[in-house]
Amino acid sequence: MNWSRDLKTSPTLWFAPIWIALLLPRIDLALSQAFYDSSAGFTWARSGAFEFIRALGPDIIIGSLVLCIALYLMSLLSSRWIWRITPKRIVYLGLTLLIGPGLIVETLLKPHWGRARPREVSAFGGAMEYTPAWQPANQCDGNCSFVSGHAAVAFWLTAYAFILPPRWRAPMICLGIVLGFAMGFVRVAQGAHFISDVATAGFLVLLVNEVLARRMFQPVTL
Repeated sequence: MNWSRDLKTSPTLWFAPIWIALLLPRIDLALSQAFYDSSAGFTWARSGAFEFIRALGPDIIIGSLVLCIALYLMSLLSSRWIWRITPKRIVYLGLTLLIGPGLIVETLLKPHWGRARPREVSAFGGAMEYTPAWQPANQCDGNCSFVSGHAAVAFWLTAYAFILPPRWRAPMICLGIVLGFAMGFVRVAQGAHFISDVATAGFLVLLVNEVLARRMFQPVTL
């Protein structure tokens, strides 16, 4: 691997220092504490706007893939690819969604890592023990805090960067990361996730998106 080159062109390597910094327990607890009231709990959990984002955000994002599939099917009836949505690009988008948010996040990590959500730990009025993100635990039986599924789906939007023309790739990477953290902010404010759950979701999804893009669309440059 050419590290000098990849440090310039790899969004996963850009993201790695952010991810590592946000794994620190003191940052986890401090950010969740900012949204917690000892007498009322996580008050943003009752926000109608935040609940709307939580409920419909992933459906809207996944709907973008459905739109791409529809445009691909329409292309079969014409003599050109609409928005350059070719079969290979459809396969790439589908695989990244299935492997990142689907397999790694929802199937492997969330049901088995055992990390309690912020609203469930003793520091925020619950009965469970806080555990660092990197430590498998037994504080949750299923649909646990690590990692954030909602943030993972939002971070998945970075996959579109790898099928866009080169001049749009870096802006789309940045947009996907911003939207991922925005969704993560909602979930942290609701007491549903720690910031380390959000950052890890971003790193894993971005890694899947980039690795598959480098396999399917050589060369990849930003």
